[in-house]
Formats: sequence, structure tokens, C-alpha cells
Amino acid sequence: MKHTTRTTTTSKIPAWLSRRSPAAARLLAACSLGLATQGCLVRQELYDEARAEIQREREQGKKARAEAQSARAEAAQRSAQIAALEEELGRLAEDLRARDLRLSDATTAEAGLVRQLDELAAMNEELSARLRSAGQSVGQLATERGSLSAELADARARLDELRRHQAAAEARAARMRDLMGQLKQQIDTGKVHVALRAGQLVIEVPSDALFDGAKAELKPEGRAVLDEIARVLRVMPDQKFQVAGHTDNDTKRVKGSRFTSSWELSAARAAAVVKRLVERGMSPRGLSAAGYGEFAPLGPNDTAAWRAKNRRIEIGLVVEQEETRATGEVGKAAGEKGAVTAP
Repeated sequence: MKHTTRTTTTSKIPAWLSRRSPAAARLLAACSLGLATQGCLVRQELYDEARAEIQREREQGKKARAEAQSARAEAAQRSAQIAALEEELGRLAEDLRARDLRLSDATTAEAGLVRQLDELAAMNEELSARLRSAGQSVGQLATERGSLSAELADARARLDELRRHQAAAEARAARMRDLMGQLKQQIDTGKVHVALRAGQLVIEVPSDALFDGAKAELKPEGRAVLDEIARVLRVMPDQKFQVAGHTDNDTKRVKGSRFTSSWELSAARAAAVVKRLVERGMSPRGLSAAGYGEFAPLGPNDTAAWRAKNRRIEIGLVVEQEETRATGEVGKAAGEKGAVTAP
């Protein structure tokens, strides 16, 4: 009788529940059996096991649903990517058709240009034949034209350079004439000479007009001469001047002094002149001193007159080498006319 009751109760569990959740079906069957049988209780461990299995099945179901949802999202994303790729493929196909059309047009244009080039080549050959028959060729004419153009450009460059040099030389010659005008009294009395030497503007003062014997102390009349020179030169603050001292080859004059060589004497005299020019208003940044001793004479030291000329102080305008060369060439020509040198 009990067996019949258990079979009847178990048969009441729906088949879909058994397929979907066997653990739930077993738990329901156990509970039903317990209810159908008086005084019979479901075993606790069977109940707990069934509940644990139901919990695992629920978690697996959640995991399966999450995976299904992720799969659906990934499928949607892939569908969107496929759609975008199909759209891009369409655009590429359209671009390819447009490029093919342009290529066809370019091919047609190229064919036309090739025909024109062939026609021009034929014309060129005909013209070349005519020129060759006259003793000339296109190549020769082009070479001659290029050579003439290069020579013309070179001539123009040289002319521009000469013009710049000429302008610089004329400016210096004008400055020299101005200096000569302002120092006319000193020039006329022989205390000062103005000249262009190797393209350099030089104010030359005899040492005998500035110093006594083999001394480097300025005489009163020498200071007066330098004061006049400073008055003229200090209006050119942007120019640089070098004061150079020169002596003759008379070593007896040096031996009787405090100097041991003509270099020391000439350098000391140049420094004394620089000091006086600065005292009279010239910028020290534009002045330098040098001593050449007896080794840069104007002429041979074989007469008293020449030795006196070689004993001198030169105040030279410092210029660039290129300007010096150009000024020297123009100054030489002007000097031959007596325009830029003073006795």
C-alpha cells in the first residue's frame, strides 16, 4: 500500500520540471512523499543536498544568461562592424571607379601629348637641318648664348664691385681733402703730412716736431700739434686709428737714453701720442699704439734728411683689407694728379 502511494505522488511531478531542474524535482518529490506519508519526515541531509544543488543550478543559469547576453551584444557589435565595412567597401568601389575614369582621361591626354611631341620633334629636326646647312646648330647657339650670359653676369658683378670700391675710395679721398683743409696750417709749416699709403689714410708727424732726442716725453709745441689733430679726428668717433712710432737706424741715439732698443723708443712715443689724443677728447676704444722701430723706413737711412723723414709718428685710419685695396688703387690714380697727397 505504501509503495502504491509513493508511486502515485512521484508521478504528479511535471515532466518539464524534471528535465529543467532535476534537483528541484527530487526536492519536490521528497516533500510530497513526506506529506503523503503520515509520520514520515524528509531526511535533513537529502533536503540540504537538494537545496545546494538548486542554488548551483540557479548560479549556472545566471552565468548562462550573462554569457548569452554578452554573446548577443558581441553579435550586435559585429553586425555594426560588418555594416561599416560594407559601407567603406562601397565608398572604395566608388573611388576606384572615379580613379579608373581619371586614368582613362589621363591616358587619352597622354596620347595627345605624345602626338604633339612627335610633331615638335619633327619640326625641331627640320629647323636643325636648316641651321646645320647654314653652318650653325641649335647646340652651338645655345652654348654660345650660355657663355655670353655668364660673361655678361660676371662683367656686371665686377662692375658693381668696382663701383662700390670707387664710392669707398671717393669717400676716403674726400675725407682726406677735408683733413688737409682743416690741417692746412700745420701742413704748410711742415709739421704735418697727409697721404694715402697702401690705400690707408695716414697723418704723418715728424718725431722731431714732437720729441727731443731719444726721449718719449712730448714737447709743448708737439702737444699743440696733436691737439689740432685731435680736434679734427674726434668728430669721427666711429673710426679706428692706429698710432705707429718709427725711428731711424742711428743706434747711438738709443744707447744714450733709457731705452734699450729702437722698438721700445718707438712704442713709448706711440703710447705718449695716444695718451695725448685721449686727453684731447678722442675715444680710447678707437685708438691703438704700435712701435716699428727702424724697420719700416720711408727711405734709406744714408743721409741726414732721410733719417729725419724716417723718424716719424703715423696716425693711420684702420680700414678693411678689401676697402684698403680699392682705396689704394683710386688713391694712387688721384695721387698722380696731386689731389690726395700732401708734401
